[in-house]
Amino acid sequence: MKPRKVRCYPGFASMLGRCNIEVFYTVPEMYLNKLFTCIECGEIVVIDFENPNVAGKTADQIAGDAVCPKCGKPLQKTIRPYPENFRTDDGQIGHFEPDSIIPPDSESLVKEFIELS
Repeated sequence: MKPRKVRCYPGFASMLGRCNIEVFYTVPEMYLNKLFTCIECGEIVVIDFENPNVAGKTADQIAGDAVCPKCGKPLQKTIRPYPENFRTDDGQIGHFEPDSIIPPDSESLVKEFIELS
């Protein structure tokens, strides 16, 4: 696993008792980079589905024997699509659906995440 810079957009989720929880999302029109999270600790990882090494595989298959770089749990059991599922700093599980309208490029940012491949 190595760090990878990913162009993404910020979003803000709400859940019972909390609002303005910052999340990040990618859009399929840009690249085939997809974000995932370890539901045990909230660490975010990226899978580049354009990478020939992962072509035709599911996230669980790509995770294989990898462990979360933050908590050490097996990712094959803890990996979930992000930001559709996310874990807050106080351990709550939240859900976020990005708007179907893609924001302008000027609102995007580059974040670094660990890449699974």
